[in-house]
Amino acid sequence: MCIGFATVVEKYRGTAFVGEHIYGAWWFSALWAVLTVASLAYIMKQHLYKRMAVMLLHLSFVVILVGALVTHLTAQRDTIHLRVGIPYHLTSTSQITLKEFRIINYPGTDAPLDYQSVILHGNEQVLVSMNKVGNIDNYRLFQQSYDSDGAGVSLGLSYDPYGIAITYFGYLMLLIGIIATLLSRHTQMRSLYRKAIRPMALLFTILYSCVPMVASEQSSSALFTSAAPLPVIDKDIAHRMGSIQVLYNNRICPLNTVATDFTMKMTGSASWKDYSADEVFFSWMIYYMPWEKELLLNNPKKKGAEDRKAVVEMFYNGQFTKIFPYRIGHAVNWYSPGGQVLPREIPVKEQFFIKQSMDFLTEAIVTGQRDRAFEIIAKIKLFQRDMIGDVLPSENRTQAELFYNKLRSIKFPVLITAQLGLRWWLSGHIPLSNGYETMLFMAWVLLVLTIVLFRKFRFFLWIGPLAACCCLLVAMMTGSGSQITPLMPVLQSPLLSVHVMTVMCAYALFALQMMLGVYALYCSLFTIHYSLERVTALSQLLLYPAIFLLTIGIFLGAVWANVSWGNYWSWDPKESWALITLMVYAIPLHKASIGAFSKPRFYHIYMISAFLAVLITYFGVNFVLGGMHSYA
Repeated sequence: MCIGFATVVEKYRGTAFVGEHIYGAWWFSALWAVLTVASLAYIMKQHLYKRMAVMLLHLSFVVILVGALVTHLTAQRDTIHLRVGIPYHLTSTSQITLKEFRIINYPGTDAPLDYQSVILHGNEQVLVSMNKVGNIDNYRLFQQSYDSDGAGVSLGLSYDPYGIAITYFGYLMLLIGIIATLLSRHTQMRSLYRKAIRPMALLFTILYSCVPMVASEQSSSALFTSAAPLPVIDKDIAHRMGSIQVLYNNRICPLNTVATDFTMKMTGSASWKDYSADEVFFSWMIYYMPWEKELLLNNPKKKGAEDRKAVVEMFYNGQFTKIFPYRIGHAVNWYSPGGQVLPREIPVKEQFFIKQSMDFLTEAIVTGQRDRAFEIIAKIKLFQRDMIGDVLPSENRTQAELFYNKLRSIKFPVLITAQLGLRWWLSGHIPLSNGYETMLFMAWVLLVLTIVLFRKFRFFLWIGPLAACCCLLVAMMTGSGSQITPLMPVLQSPLLSVHVMTVMCAYALFALQMMLGVYALYCSLFTIHYSLERVTALSQLLLYPAIFLLTIGIFLGAVWANVSWGNYWSWDPKESWALITLMVYAIPLHKASIGAFSKPRFYHIYMISAFLAVLITYFGVNFVLGGMHSYA
């Protein structure tokens, strides 16, 4: 309760205030000391020393808290500013100098991939970058910011050799304790499993393997009506235009991706009436007046009208049509067709093509010259290859993205795996970097669990898909999160992906326990005692891997934070609420001490209520409390 209250105070009073008056206060440390003593007393009272795996699990938290205390008492943290060539005395006997600072961009774009500082320490060169901390004489340097002229950097400085060592040893004990507990024969897991799989009558006989998970604003065409047919460009021409490459969201992708996002924002679906996204987008580009009237002006009161107007303004400003790349030196710049002033470094011939080719293409389309239109499209593609062929996506990659865009509005269970796989390939990173991707992954986990468990637990045939349906619905509500964008430099870490995967798997299990709780209360209401016993045993069984996954996920996140910015725990609202969630769900594991959890009805009511902590951790922090983790 104290930690949760602190996150609310931080929202209104700021991070520095809660850091000084709550997290850094003596009484807060005293509370953790009392908790540690209570844990040791519990170990002795329950004779956990007779069960080595469980005792190791509990002792690991004591060691972690001791490490945190040592860090609190002995660690040194500061921020230093370095300029190229100017020495800085790290200590009285250690001097460092910034040799070079560089920004590494994604190929063919100006989107940053990494920030790197090369530090000279004697004859040694130390590289400090995002997700790579430099180490000099036990002082850890991590990248924070850089000067606007690129000749200076601000680095975080941390000295904590003892606290980190103790804490990491506690993490190792925790991992060993979790593995030992899962393999131990002296826990309740085996008896719960036997109780959960007892034979019972078949509750549901229909397998929902092909049931759509989310009805994506179906029949969006019903939202719009037209008194006269709209002018639409040739379908084949639109399809070929969709394969032209464009700079969009700081990445190179086919125009079909832009067209799909544009159509989804304007109509709520990836297509409209019988028209594909390419037909809608490129028809609007050429016959803009009737299309604007039909999809924008005729529906001014439709929800999201202001957002749609903003999208249309971006469309007219050329932000969606940066299709002409030109390399000047090592930098690649992208230009939209039209009358903008181009750099003098670009030859007159290329300038003319950039400014006029789309006009020629429009003329060919309007006058019905299909072959002429195909020829101009081919010349635009040839221009792109001549300018930056070395960084353009391959034909296979382009076709994969075109196929992915077709899948984006289809939410069948069998296609979620394909969507995740294609998104992984196209983005170049595991798709777990924003709310849309994590919800899609969570839905996939729930469906996999359904496939694994439904043969023994038939009620999973509706519980799993229903929970996955909710996840996909939330994913669709995230809007722009469905767009593929480059990762921020700080997120370029495999540890982050593993951290998010384990946490989302835990959340998926908590969601199933919540659904099982609702079903258990139904069984209790209609006195289906035999089913109630099995459902309760299954929920209690799932609690073990759920707790362990969340625990591993939290401490993997701590390791990632330590590697990225030199501090494994900063009491960020997301961290705080993840810890609260862990403690809330850990309470039912101690039913030997809290007898109320032996009563099925009380247990399930608690598990339903506990899911509120998950919702606050995921949604409350992202949309209300904010913090470093609010990007996802």
